[in-house]
Amino acid sequence: MQPLVSIIIPTYNRAHLIGETLDSVLAQTYTNWECIIVDDGSTDDTAEVINVYMKRDSRFHYEYRPKERLRGGNAARNYGFEICNGDFVNWFDSDDVMFPKKIESKMNLILNSDFDFVVCKGAIYERLPLLELSPWPLHLNGNVLLNHIRGRISFGTNGPLFKKDFLRNNPLLFDEILTDRQEWEFFNRLLIKHPRIAIYESPLYYYRSLNTGIRGQISFDNQRSGVMAERFTLLNVNKYVNFNEEEDFIYRKMVFRRGIDFFKNFSLKTKIRLLPYILNTFVITLNLNFLKVYFLNKSR
Repeated sequence: MQPLVSIIIPTYNRAHLIGETLDSVLAQTYTNWECIIVDDGSTDDTAEVINVYMKRDSRFHYEYRPKERLRGGNAARNYGFEICNGDFVNWFDSDDVMFPKKIESKMNLILNSDFDFVVCKGAIYERLPLLELSPWPLHLNGNVLLNHIRGRISFGTNGPLFKKDFLRNNPLLFDEILTDRQEWEFFNRLLIKHPRIAIYESPLYYYRSLNTGIRGQISFDNQRSGVMAERFTLLNVNKYVNFNEEEDFIYRKMVFRRGIDFFKNFSLKTKIRLLPYILNTFVITLNLNFLKVYFLNKSR
């Protein structure tokens, strides 16, 4: 019998789009799945749409984010993981669309292997009928953690299919405090664990480029979250990662410059409010070796 795969979909006000997402789940050639949709507090007709699918197929399950949990996609994703029954987990967004062989293709790679997760590429929905790949690079060359931190590779939430035990045993879930850059921070923590990764080279889903709903809009909370995600990653790197001297300098220089860029782009009001977070990040970033090399290079 096929192992059970849990497809976990957080949603918020996606009544006009989620039907296409759920149709793509129904079309999967891999049939032993459960689809857990976790509502983050929708005020549109999302519930009515999902109820139609639950009546049609018992593999769909509709849950609400518990009221005691923070609002946002992170809590919805985590809650879905906590209640899922599968041995394998694939988070997916409620406005994107799976290719029919998305689950089957990745299960063929991960079953009876020592991989902790398999990740695939995505294509841009708005470019249909063209199969134009999303702009995020995906490879395992060089130092994967450092490349991910620097934005030279990206996995995305939709791309990976995980062995549930890998996430549960480490443990690895989304930080529910963060409202922006949470996926980046999550995968930084994940890569610190040195997972065994397989890449499926072809795209297996369409990604919509939207700026509303769970993906969020630019706000002070999101700006603060971006700085906090940087700080959380820096703390974890300091505690768990042994970059060589060159890698360490590259990383700290990037954090230093990114902090300055963040600060430049904020309004005066936001600068004042975020100053403690940014200064704290700078203090953690700057060590004697970095300062020595940085100012030595500047003087040349």
